[in-house]
Amino acid sequence: MSGVQTDAPDGARLSLHADRLLGKRLFASSSLAFLVLVAGAAVGLVVQLGTVRLIGAESFGHFAYVIAWTTVLGYISTLGFHVSLLRLLPAYQVGADWSKAGGVLRFALSGAALAGTALAMVAAVSVVAIHGAESELGRALLIGTAIIPLLSLRLVSAAAVRAYGGIISAMLPERILRDTLTFLFLALAVLSGLAVPDAVTAVSAALAAGVVMLFILRRFLIAHIPPEPARSPRLYAPREWLRPAVPLTLIMLADTLMSRAGVLIMGAHGAATEVAIYTVAVSLSLIAALPRLSIATLFAPTVSALYARKDMAGLQTLISRAALLSLAGTLTVASPLIFGAEMILNWFGPEFSAARTILIILVAGQLVAAAAGPQQHVLTMTGHEREGSRLMIAAAAGNVIIAAILYLILGMTGVAVAAALSMLGWNAGMMWCVHRRLGLRPGLASISGRPGGGSSQGSAADDLAKGNIGGER
Repeated sequence: MSGVQTDAPDGARLSLHADRLLGKRLFASSSLAFLVLVAGAAVGLVVQLGTVRLIGAESFGHFAYVIAWTTVLGYISTLGFHVSLLRLLPAYQVGADWSKAGGVLRFALSGAALAGTALAMVAAVSVVAIHGAESELGRALLIGTAIIPLLSLRLVSAAAVRAYGGIISAMLPERILRDTLTFLFLALAVLSGLAVPDAVTAVSAALAAGVVMLFILRRFLIAHIPPEPARSPRLYAPREWLRPAVPLTLIMLADTLMSRAGVLIMGAHGAATEVAIYTVAVSLSLIAALPRLSIATLFAPTVSALYARKDMAGLQTLISRAALLSLAGTLTVASPLIFGAEMILNWFGPEFSAARTILIILVAGQLVAAAAGPQQHVLTMTGHEREGSRLMIAAAAGNVIIAAILYLILGMTGVAVAAALSMLGWNAGMMWCVHRRLGLRPGLASISGRPGGGSSQGSAADDLAKGNIGGER
């Protein structure tokens, strides 16, 4: 193959071989993760369809509104550890610092439990004060507060499993089991006559599913932790670990607000049916994001390991591959999704046909994000989480403000337009930041340029990016 010369220096040949192995690993792992994500998306759509049929569009809108709030608060409760563990644990593993590896995991789980419990108590008091406990929405919100600490612990546990190589094990509970168990508990309660078909029953089912999933994730975590941390005395560095907590928490808050701003805004206006319609459109549009998300599952810990070794050429190769695979996969999924959307939407009911225009707009935003690649992980895994947090906060704030204004003018379509515009602005800002702070070419721009440093390793990365995407054939 091109780029391999018999008289090439040993270091260059070894570097090229390492790059090819990196490409093979990224492609193979991303493909497997993609299959799990596709299965999870299919399960999610079937569950949404079944839930709408069981409890009706209005109650489903209340249920989606509750889940949106519990998700936002659950991510805040992680204190950013569900992201920072992806950077810290691989770095400690590379340096064989097992004492800190054991300490940070215990610290992260304890912090998530305490923060989640405290935030759930505050949320419960707020719900009673604002909505009371008499209405369907008020009771559903009150039950939903108990999901917050469970979600926080699940997210942190899944991050640790993922950081130690259990990518699929970390994905299965949230991507497949969560919706499956929730619907099974809901269907059992409603069809047996034990509960009425409303949002309260649906949220209660989600709470029961959350307990089961936390138990499963804990078992996965025990199975994937290397033996060395258990044998070593734990060392704690709370200042070091909490330093990125605020920016990472802000990043996750902004991220969840970007994806759920429409639901929260429409829910605050009491438009339960519109919440249901918009939620289904968002779920369908996220199918187009699956290639990018599957690549990101391996991308984040790999970035951390490469950056810890100061392998900038290898990191540039990884960025190039991730962007190409992300866009190719998204284009493949987006076309049949849009053309078949009308038929799928009609399954939910005639009122859901209004989601088609919204879906097209949201998918356009996903195409923009795919072309840019998983840039947020490049920033957070290389210690530039503060820049990343500022960019995402700006994008999320713009999304909320523009969505609130356009909703009054264009309704649900305005909310979708705001989401697509915020996605465009956010990715443009990250591209500028990755190039300025790290000297790397972001997204598809990395394909046409030489990685920084001009080394033989960089040349090998160029060969791979141009002629051997996905590894040797």
